[in-house]
Amino acid sequence: MAESFNAWILSAQEKRIITMCEEIRVQLMTRFEEKRELGNTWSGMLVPKAQELLDNCRKWQLNGILCTHAIAAINHMHLDPTVYCLKFFTAEYFKRAFETPFTPVLNDIELTGIYNRTVLLPRTTNLPGRPKNQRRISEMEHPITRPLKCK
Repeated sequence: MAESFNAWILSAQEKRIITMCEEIRVQLMTRFEEKRELGNTWSGMLVPKAQELLDNCRKWQLNGILCTHAIAAINHMHLDPTVYCLKFFTAEYFKRAFETPFTPVLNDIELTGIYNRTVLLPRTTNLPGRPKNQRRISEMEHPITRPLKCK
C-alpha cells in the first residue's frame, strides 16, 4: 500500500514540504470527491465489486462475500443473501467513508520564512559487514499450489 501511495504522489515528492503537503491534500480532496460521487450513483445494498464476488466459497471464508452454496441455502429459506455479507461491503459504509469533506486551508498563514529554508537529507551510515544479496529462487523451489474446491 505504501508503494501505491508513493507512486500516486510521485509528482509532489520532489517539491518543498509545504508545496508537497498542499499537492497531496488537493489530490486527496479530488479522490474523495470522485469516490463520493461514485458512491452516490449506486442503488444496491452492496458495492458493485462485492456484488460480483458473490460466487466463490473460498472467497466467502476469506473476505465475507457469500458463495453460491450459501446463497442457495439462504434463498431456500426465502431470505436476502446481501444481508449476510459483511457490513464493510455495503454501499452505505462506502458512502460513509467518503462523506466527510476536507476543510480548506486558510490563506493568511505566515509561511514566508519557511519557504526559504533548505532541508538537508539525514545522514546515512553503512552497516558493517558484507551487504546481503537476495538470491534468485529457481523454478524447482517454488511450491506447487492447487486450486481449492468447495465440497
